[in-house]
Amino acid sequence: GGYFLPRLSGKIGYYLALTGFRLKGRDVLKAGIATHFVESEKLPALEKDLIALKSSSTENIADLLNSYHMK
Repeated sequence: GGYFLPRLSGKIGYYLALTGFRLKGRDVLKAGIATHFVESEKLPALEKDLIALKSSSTENIADLLNSYHMK
């Protein structure tokens, strides 16, 4: 945490470091730590679709993640 927390946008990294507060789910996405958020009930389907990909190119994975990503 000592490396990435100070590099988060705004002062969120300092807040997390000083308070020990833990982010969950959508909060991790909003803080800029995660790139996608998928609801837990959709994770088995996402895993199945990831395994079924014919090509594991970055573009194919990104497209699949974007289709499950909750805005």
